[in-house]
Amino acid sequence: MDRWLADDDLWLVRAAILHMGGWKEAIDRDWVFAACLARADHPDFFVRKAIGWILRDLAWIDPPAVLAFVDGPGASCLSGLSKREALRNVAQKS
Repeated sequence: MDRWLADDDLWLVRAAILHMGGWKEAIDRDWVFAACLARADHPDFFVRKAIGWILRDLAWIDPPAVLAFVDGPGASCLSGLSKREALRNVAQKS
């Protein structure tokens, strides 16, 4: 997945970001956060949306970690779209 994440093909990047979706507690939080930071500046809508989706998926099981990430390391680099998607269900869980 690291090779896909670093690829120029937006669909490989998107697939890499989303590949842990549905893993519930087994999701690798460190990898997800690092991947989101690594591709946060990607200009494509679908990649920015995927970043928000994987963070939202993680927020179902660990809302405080996603909030801390979005407000911390991701605050200055995540797009508005990624942030909105990531936090869509956090208020409901808190």
